[in-house]
Amino acid sequence: MKRHSNLPDFSKLCAPEQNSIQDAVSLLIHFFFLGSFWGFLWETLIFLAKDNTFRNRGFFYGPWLPVYGIGAVVFYCLFHSSRETISIRSLHKSNRFFLFKTKYHPLTIFIKTALLGTALELVIGWFLDIFFDLRYWDYSSYPFNFHGYICLLSAVGFGVAGMLWICVFSEIFRKHWFSLPPGFRRGFNSVLILLFLADCAAALIFPNTGHGITF
Repeated sequence: MKRHSNLPDFSKLCAPEQNSIQDAVSLLIHFFFLGSFWGFLWETLIFLAKDNTFRNRGFFYGPWLPVYGIGAVVFYCLFHSSRETISIRSLHKSNRFFLFKTKYHPLTIFIKTALLGTALELVIGWFLDIFFDLRYWDYSSYPFNFHGYICLLSAVGFGVAGMLWICVFSEIFRKHWFSLPPGFRRGFNSVLILLFLADCAAALIFPNTGHGITF
């Protein structure tokens, strides 16, 4: 059966040795939860350093902030096919780490991911405000903000994070993911999906709110 020319080839999201749509979906699910967890950890550490107190900053109860997970998946899908691996040896010959060059200049990646991340933050912030009457962030006191939903500093953060994700970390985590047994990958993703769906159901009924969480 011939592939329709207008349909995207999702198999290109994986390396040649992992070329099935199932592998691509598995990887994107993994990246979604990975980005969501690191976003949760990042914001938790910021407020821990700022206020010396632990706060779950998200709409959900679990350790994930999906806005970061969605960003990780979108950035990877948009920029992955333009990348090739280059190996760089450090001063110690026994050590090796990897960087990735793309057809885009790093500054271009920074600008595009900053714009995409900011747009995503604006849409999600507006959606929560309009449909749930909740605001989980407010940039009103920051310079160059738009109705408190987005600001210049946040955009810069998205750009830096997106550039590092595309140019350094995504391929490292991809290689590690596919080094795991297929059965473990399926089971791991399945457990996380079930937990996330249960969290979604709970949050839709009783959203995570409170002092220092919502504004």
